Formats: sequence, structure tokens, C-alpha cells
Amino acid sequence: MSRGRLIPGSAWFQVIEEPAYTASGAGEHLYVEIEKEGLTTDAVAEALAKACGKRSRDVGFAGRKDRHAITRQWFSVHFGEEARLAALPELVGGRGRVAVLSVSRHANKLRLGHLAGNRFHLGLADVADDAELAARLADMAREGVRNRFGTQRFGVASATLGIARAWGRGDLQGAVELIVDPEGSWRWGAELPSGYRAGPEGRALGALRQGAAAKGALAAAGDQLRKLVASAAQSAVFNAILDARVAAGLLHRFRVGDLGITTRGAPFRVAEGELDATNARAAPGVLDAFTSGPLPGSSRLRPDDAIDAEERSWAAPTGVDWAWLAGDSPLASPGERRPLVVPFRSTPILAREASDAGTLWLDLALPPGTYATEVLAQLDIDVPADRRAAPSAATD
Repeated sequence: MSRGRLIPGSAWFQVIEEPAYTASGAGEHLYVEIEKEGLTTDAVAEALAKACGKRSRDVGFAGRKDRHAITRQWFSVHFGEEARLAALPELVGGRGRVAVLSVSRHANKLRLGHLAGNRFHLGLADVADDAELAARLADMAREGVRNRFGTQRFGVASATLGIARAWGRGDLQGAVELIVDPEGSWRWGAELPSGYRAGPEGRALGALRQGAAAKGALAAAGDQLRKLVASAAQSAVFNAILDARVAAGLLHRFRVGDLGITTRGAPFRVAEGELDATNARAAPGVLDAFTSGPLPGSSRLRPDDAIDAEERSWAAPTGVDWAWLAGDSPLASPGERRPLVVPFRSTPILAREASDAGTLWLDLALPPGTYATEVLAQLDIDVPADRRAAPSAATD
């Protein structure tokens, strides 16, 4: 039974990035704090590169932020010039809104993972019992948040995961078809859609318009798309294994040979003589160690053979072959272990404003890579498939 719903529209889903460190004020990288709305992080990074006359690889960021939200995050531009940021809103055009909040400088490029976490300010409606929701949040704080990847990880209509499956099995034309049309209606050889597209999809479409074959279109899309596609495949595997461990009662319970993760993010293997003590550390209310699941790749860090085979069996329904993510495969990735549960970074807060008693605001602080939409789903809060605000009715 639903206990409320997330209100559609970016104003009701706000995200503020918490940096891992403060820019020093000196260095060859221009640091830019940006508020965006209606735009992906990659689209802003591309516009920043154009505004500063740089290549895409000269722009860095610590994490990707939700398109259908008002988000604040930091970007870095190698040898960027502050004066050239004035062109940024024009380059974004009518696709969304972007504003420069502050600038600084630092010695190094921002890279994925260079953040402490994210804070969320979420507007909820139709919550009948505030006390019940508060109690469920308290239970979640004790048990930890199930660290599932959100549906946005898999793209529109799960097209990014579909691209991974097609690309992995060598169906390059099928992969390009989903790049051109995530809904799956366009077929190879048909007339290409018109109009401008940003990012790697736009580069792939541009290559097709110049007569490129599927392999050339994928090459034109570049490493950015390849990494996104590989990540979608890894995420599907992880979610499947998380669900299987929950069903088996293993969310907070290790077996000998399992791989765990410390509160500092370091992986470790569970030895027989340490099993009881490690399970005590992983228990709800303690959360001093976490069970983990794989993001498959080239890494040799694996649990014992029997558990590795079990994880592969649990993930088989995803249709992702782990070999696609290793070795010299097109989607090869280093791979890593990800905790199955994570703690809140601070106590969640529920509050109603006197001027708008119909809206309940939920404030969350989450570790990097944890999805607020998944927290809501675990609280039985409905999350609309389309989180854009409904268009206003036309008036005469």
C-alpha cells in the first residue's frame, strides 16, 4: 500500500552535492559550482567545454546528478577562464536552465567519486500518517538503505541496458538502433531522425548522417557512452544479486568466503574464524561492516569459488555476460565491489511548512552513488515514472 507519492517536477526534487574537499583557490583547474535544471550532468559538461574552448576530456565532475531535479554540483575545467563562463546559458539554450553559483581554482581535475555524498530535499504529497513514515525512516536508519541502482541508471525505456546487451553480443547495429531511438522504433537503414542532439548520442547520430557504419557510429560516441553502457550492465547484475541476497536472508549475514566492505570502503574476505564477529559488525543497529555485490569487470577481487558461482547464477536472468565487462571486450571495465546496504549520512528529517501543509518535505543525506528514488521506493512512496511536472493548461 502506498504511503504517499513524490510530487513530479524539479522543484520537488532538489540535490546538493557535498564535495570531498574544498578547492584551494589556486591551480590550473577552474572549479565552477553550477545549479542546473532539466539537464544531464554530461550536457552541462559538454556546454562548459564549448564555452571555455576546451575538449570534453578537459572537464571533470565528481558525480552525475538527476536531470529532472534542481541540482547543485561542482565541475572542473583544465586551464578554464572564468570570463568565458558568460556564454554557458546561451550554449545550453532552451534545453534547460544553468546558473554559475561560484568559482574557484584547484590543482587537480575533479573525477568521479570526488564527493562526500549528496543532500536531497524532496516534496511528498498524500502522506496520511507522518508518524508512521518517521517510524519507517527510523527502521531504515537502523537496518541501512538497500543500495539498489535506480531505474534512471538504465536509461529511457531501459535503452542503455539494451545497448549493453546488443553491443556485448556483437550486434552493433542493434546497439546503434537504441542510441538513435531509445523507444526501439527506428531500424537500421531507415531515414534518420532530424534535429540536434547533445552528447555522445548526438555524435553517433552525426556519424551516421555522414554514412558511418555501426562500428564507426559507436566509435564517434566515444568513451563516455561506452562507460555508461558498461555501468548499466554492471548495475543490472548488482541489483539482481542484491534482490537474491535479500530473499535468502543474507542482506546482513556473511558466509565464509564472502567479500565484505568496511565503513571506509575497503573490501575484505571473511575467514572462518572471523565469521561470528564479522556478522555481529554487519547487524542492524551496528552497521560497522557491509555485505557486498559485484560490479563485474577485470578485477581479480572475487569471493570464494562457490559464492562466485552463486552470484553468477543469481545474475543470469539479467542477460548480461560477465565476459563482456572483462579483458579486451568492448565494454571492459575495472570492476569493483559495492556495499549492499549503506547508512544515512545524517538523521533524515520530515517537516511540513505552515504555508503549505499539504506538502511533507523529506531531507536526506546519502553516500555517493545511493539513489534517493530507491529510498522512497523502500518507504513505499510512489515515484512517478515520468518525474517532469505536468504542463500547464493552455489559456486564451
